[in-house]
Amino acid sequence: MWIIEELGIIEYQKAYEYQQSLVNRKLAGEKDNFFLLLEHPPTFTRGKAAKDSNILDKSIPVYTVNRGGDLTYHEPGQLVGYIILDLRAENLKMREFIRKIQTLIIDSLAQLDIYAEKEPSGNLSNLTGVWLEGKKIASIGIGLRQGITMHGFALNIENTLEGFQKINPCGLKPENYSSINVITTRNFSVTTISRQIIKNFYNLF
Repeated sequence: MWIIEELGIIEYQKAYEYQQSLVNRKLAGEKDNFFLLLEHPPTFTRGKAAKDSNILDKSIPVYTVNRGGDLTYHEPGQLVGYIILDLRAENLKMREFIRKIQTLIIDSLAQLDIYAEKEPSGNLSNLTGVWLEGKKIASIGIGLRQGITMHGFALNIENTLEGFQKINPCGLKPENYSSINVITTRNFSVTTISRQIIKNFYNLF
């Protein structure tokens, strides 16, 4: 059974601790899985591949976390989805799990006439995420504890993107990033996209 929670804007540390508590519950035998949808105040997070040299502005909080990937930036207007799931119980491999997340985002956006893709063309084609018109609109980074996932995706919707100018995010240049509203010139809200993702979530998970 899935428990889906919409948490609004929540401090990164608080959300991280909550994820850890849910993972601990799973490790203790909890059968339910969890899908958390939220936003963060301006925050940098650094994954296992992050380099200090990629942090260009020290004034914004930086958290080192147990996920793959390099640096990324969170801010209000960006939808963050965290998935706490036992991959072994679902007979899923990590690559399959990441593909499911990509499909969830892409299918949900397509129903709003936004046609994103899993890979960009050219020399960026080896990077994980979701792309729209050649720009990265979603980052994906997963942590794993004894087969239990945490972290997930960050989808740029109506955020300013200013923080991406202050790091070299996930090995890309700031200009490689954009948001749904900038590219489409439409006025989508986090709530609209979040509800669409929830509608599709049960079909994939």
